[in-house]
Amino acid sequence: PDYAPWVHVAVSFVFSLIAVVSGMMLAANDGVMFFVIPSIVVMTHFCLQRRLEYMQSVAAVFTVLFALVISWFFSLSFAATAKGEFGPTQYPGDLNFTFPHFGTRNPGGNSFQSPACAASYATGAGGKLKLVDFAFFNKIVYEPEGSLEAMLDLWMPDWHLVKQQRREAGCVDPERCNVVDWATWFVFDGKVGTKHENATVLTVRGTKTKLEAVFDLDLWAVAGLRNVASQFALLGPVVNSFLVSGIVGVWYRHKKDRYRSIVKYMQLRKILEPHRVYYISGHSLGGGLANLVSTEVSVPAVTLSAPGVQQTAQLLGLDPVRLEYLAVNVIPRTDPVPYGAGSQGCIVIPIDCTANPGDDCHRVFNTVCSLLDECGDHATPPRTLPCGFCPKELSKWPSLAALCNLTPA
Repeated sequence: PDYAPWVHVAVSFVFSLIAVVSGMMLAANDGVMFFVIPSIVVMTHFCLQRRLEYMQSVAAVFTVLFALVISWFFSLSFAATAKGEFGPTQYPGDLNFTFPHFGTRNPGGNSFQSPACAASYATGAGGKLKLVDFAFFNKIVYEPEGSLEAMLDLWMPDWHLVKQQRREAGCVDPERCNVVDWATWFVFDGKVGTKHENATVLTVRGTKTKLEAVFDLDLWAVAGLRNVASQFALLGPVVNSFLVSGIVGVWYRHKKDRYRSIVKYMQLRKILEPHRVYYISGHSLGGGLANLVSTEVSVPAVTLSAPGVQQTAQLLGLDPVRLEYLAVNVIPRTDPVPYGAGSQGCIVIPIDCTANPGDDCHRVFNTVCSLLDECGDHATPPRTLPCGFCPKELSKWPSLAALCNLTPA
C-alpha cells in the first residue's frame, strides 16, 4: 500500500506515453489528430488522479516536466517536418559561387587551424575526408530520389550510392522490411580510381517525416525527462531512480529494434569486406542513432548536431564509455537540440553559427556553410554552390558577395 501511489504514477505515465506514440502513428498523415493527441493527453493530466492530497503536487510537477519534454522535442521535430517532405531543394536565381581553399580559421601555411579544420579521416587508399565532407553527405540524404543522386554527383563526385532504405516509401514486404524498424539510412562507397575506393560511409537521415518526429520522442524522451527532473532537488532523485530501474531498462532495450537494420548491415559488411574503412554519420536524430550504432559495432561515428546519447546508451544496455573514442559530434553554437536529451559522452567539436541563434543553427545546410566559412573548401575542383545555399556566410567575403549580388557585411 505504501508504494501504491507511486505505482499509479508510473503506470499512468507508461500507458499515456504508449497512447501518445500509438495514436500519432495511427493518425492520418494530413489529419488534425496527429497534432491534437498530445494536447488531449496533457489536458487529461496523463490520467493522474488527485484523490490523495499529498499526491497533487507530485502529479502536477511530474505532468509539467513530462509536458515540457514533449513540447521541446515535438516543437523541434515539427519544425523539421514543416520544411516540406521530399521535394527537391529549390534555390532562387541562377548565380553560383565557390568557397576559397582556406577559411577564417584555416589561413594556410604553418598557421594554426581550429580543431574543426584540422580533423581528417583516412579512407584507406591515401585519401581523406574532412568534416565538411560528412556534412555534405548529411545534406544530400534529405533529398528525394533523383535529386539525391544529382547533388551527390555535383558535390561528392568521388562517391556513389550503393544502398538506401527509405521509410517514407512504406513497408509492403515484411521479409525485406521490418515494420518495427523506423530508421532511414544510405550507404556511400568510394568510386574505383579515386583515393576513396576502399571506404564506406553509412549516413542516417535525421527528422524529415512525421514517423521520425515520433522516433525522436520514442528514443530521447526518457533521457530528456531525466535531464529536466535532475534540476529539481526533491523530485529529481525519485524520477531518476525509477527511470534507471531494471524494469525501465528491460522495457527500453527493445528500442534497439528501431534501428536494427543498420546494425545488421554494418556487422555483415564488416565480415564480408574486412579490408574496407567504415564510418557512420548522421545529423540530429540520425546523428544520435549513428553514435549508438557506433558503440555497438565498433565503427567510428562523425555526427552533426546529434542529441546527447550517454543516458540513452545506458538504458539500451550499451557501454557509454565507447563513445569517448569512437564518436565525434560537431555542434554549432546556440544549437538547442544537442543538449536536450542529456550528456553527450563523445568528443564535441564546437563551430560558429552565422545563422540566427536557435533552430536555424540546427539546420544541416547552415552547418555545411559554417564549416566552409571556417575551414575553406579542400575539394578539387572547389564545389559549386548556388548563391541561395548560404547567403549569411557569403556576406563576409566581399568578392563572393559581389558574384551573388549581395551587400558585403
